[in-house]
Amino acid sequence: MKFRTMLQTSATCILLLNAAAAQAQTTTGEGNAPAAAPAEGDAAQNEIVVYGQGKVRQEQTVSAKAIEILAPGSSPLKAVARLPGVALQSSDPFGSYELGTRLSVRGFNQSQMGYTLDGVPLGDMFYNGHNGLHVSRAIAAENIARVDVSQGAGALGIASTSNLGGNLEFVSRAPSQEMGGEIAATYGMYDTAHIYARLESGELPSGTLISLSGVYHDADKWKGFGKQTDRKVNGKIVQKIGDATLTGWVNYSLHKERNYADLSPATLDRIGYDLDFLAPDFDTAVLLSQVSANKTAAAAGRPLPFPTAGTSFPAPYTNVNDTYYDSGGVREDVLGAMTLDVPVSDWLDVAATYYHHYDKGSGGIYTPAKFSPDGFPLSVRTTEYGINRDGGIVNATARLANHTIQIGYWHEDNDAITDRNYYAVSQTNRPDVTDFLKNPFASDFLTDLTTVTNQFHVSDSWQLSDALTIAGGFKGARVENGITTTFGTPFINGKIAAKDWFQPQIGATFKAGRQEFFANYAENMRAYISSFRGPFGTTQAGFEAIRNTLKPETSRTIEAGWRFDAGALKGVVTLYDVKFENRLLAAFSGANILGNPSILQNVGSVTSRGIEIGATYRVTPALSLIGSYSYNDSSYDDDTVNGTALVPTKGVRTVDTPAHLAKGEVNYDDGALFGNLSGAYTSNRNLTYTGDLKVKSYILFDAAIGYRFPEGSPLGGIELQVNAVNLFNRDYIAALGSGQFFNNATSLNNTMQAGSPRQVFGTIRKKF
Repeated sequence: MKFRTMLQTSATCILLLNAAAAQAQTTTGEGNAPAAAPAEGDAAQNEIVVYGQGKVRQEQTVSAKAIEILAPGSSPLKAVARLPGVALQSSDPFGSYELGTRLSVRGFNQSQMGYTLDGVPLGDMFYNGHNGLHVSRAIAAENIARVDVSQGAGALGIASTSNLGGNLEFVSRAPSQEMGGEIAATYGMYDTAHIYARLESGELPSGTLISLSGVYHDADKWKGFGKQTDRKVNGKIVQKIGDATLTGWVNYSLHKERNYADLSPATLDRIGYDLDFLAPDFDTAVLLSQVSANKTAAAAGRPLPFPTAGTSFPAPYTNVNDTYYDSGGVREDVLGAMTLDVPVSDWLDVAATYYHHYDKGSGGIYTPAKFSPDGFPLSVRTTEYGINRDGGIVNATARLANHTIQIGYWHEDNDAITDRNYYAVSQTNRPDVTDFLKNPFASDFLTDLTTVTNQFHVSDSWQLSDALTIAGGFKGARVENGITTTFGTPFINGKIAAKDWFQPQIGATFKAGRQEFFANYAENMRAYISSFRGPFGTTQAGFEAIRNTLKPETSRTIEAGWRFDAGALKGVVTLYDVKFENRLLAAFSGANILGNPSILQNVGSVTSRGIEIGATYRVTPALSLIGSYSYNDSSYDDDTVNGTALVPTKGVRTVDTPAHLAKGEVNYDDGALFGNLSGAYTSNRNLTYTGDLKVKSYILFDAAIGYRFPEGSPLGGIELQVNAVNLFNRDYIAALGSGQFFNNATSLNNTMQAGSPRQVFGTIRKKF
């Protein structure tokens, strides 16, 4: 979808909504109350972290204040990373580089959690998207009002079938009652430029509220060649229709990122953290491929295809897969929704949402594994994606005596594609891997994918007394995945479904003065995924062999905790025990660059136990201290089988799961001067399933300082802010598994991402 078409569609939707709302205002009369923005939670607006008072599960809310203090352009995930149990690594300073960003909670990885934006499902947020999109594309971070985070058992009503390990619910800012706006400009190291602008209509004569905002973001990579760019347009409308509220929004994103090269332990030792793709050094990339072809020919006793290149790799490279010429991706998304909230009576509320998501994406890499048609020793291999999903969500809430009963239903139809294509390369033709390329000379496969989701939930919160509340219920889901291969190998067709109509959850809270105790039990299922990471990433024979025996992943979570309130000191202590069963593992048959099929299999269970502590100490109205500590003991319960070989994984800590996370920060804001200094410790992580190779622990510090000029002064209303990321310029390994995980060090491939060095950014902001 072209940008201009998107703007025309968005404008038409807003105009139609406004016209309908004006007609409704005329019909209902002028005596109605003026339109009001939905409540965003007063407590969450006054504190950086709110510790889930009244919730029967471990849950915290991160407010917009936590996002505002970050470097502009940062993902809201960076604000969430301060919470106990949450581990976030990113190879860029903003946490918005999707391929190099990894989120994990209590041993569950990013794709085993649930995500929503204003209740609309974002899928599992994996890079090779099939059912949603990353929150960094879904909305500008500046437009987020709060993030509700559940580290364990997510709420029954969340629209997700991947939330084994909890959920993140992003809530957008409501349009303002007053006409105004905001503009902010940021410039920093590596030619980073970020511009954010927002306009507020205020309350129009029809009672309508409209906000429109946009983001322009450009940043050079901190190593290697190329830019990361982002363009966003977000529009939102809120309208009162009698006692009902109609809310509509449309968000557009065009996201381009040039990748950072994956590292292996060998290349890290031999070349270092600065190893990256070769661009713009095209000649070396060609030479590496020629030498590799010559070595293969020499080993087979054939004449060398490129005699002048020889059979020795140029230093410091010793393998054709040490690095490649260039790699990158592009994603274009339109996500929109319309919600009608109706207070049917004083005891019954009903809300209905319709949403649509369009996505077009491509990830490309220069590969020596397939030559161009004329024999040139490189081509560009792309994996191309498309998502076209529509969904509806209906929820009813009834308040009957001491009971609050909720019933909800969610349905989604998702038609997607995943194609693998190759494009010709020559000395004069070097395709841009961040563009949508045309006219491939070959394809590995062209696939059409379908996912049909049906999920419902029923819950009851029963307040037995002022002190004791019991909440329970269950959800059920059936998700059917289908594939039709129109061309290529592996040629696979068929359907597979995951279903569990009874996933119970029960919990309770007990208040004793200002203290609160809670406990919760929950079961969850993760549906299969319609991509080559799932059951379709094999051959037809392989699929037939697993389709009737494969089981979806499930989790059982038990947690209990104490929310303490000692006036200036507030926080939470939580203990948890999680059993993760039917773990699915794709056994890959070669290096990631080769794109070989995998075989999905159930490989046993994981046990995860731990403790999470989080607290805020309000020293003065302007000064607060926030800290958290988490200990996680997460290990595989079984050995696994790879082909005929037994892999000794029993009792080994799960990959990419730090045992210890410790975080602390100082926040100051007196209305004029404000700032933040934060530090985070991440203990070592296993890089292999057998635990024979680990990534070292590290400590990172970030800092921010700013000043708001008082109204009435010559610079009244202007705000200045300076951010420093990785303040002490620490070298460290950030994301793991970017090129898959391996059983042991002997089979290790490039699968690590280096963290970004110190970067400093300055921002000027004006609200009007």
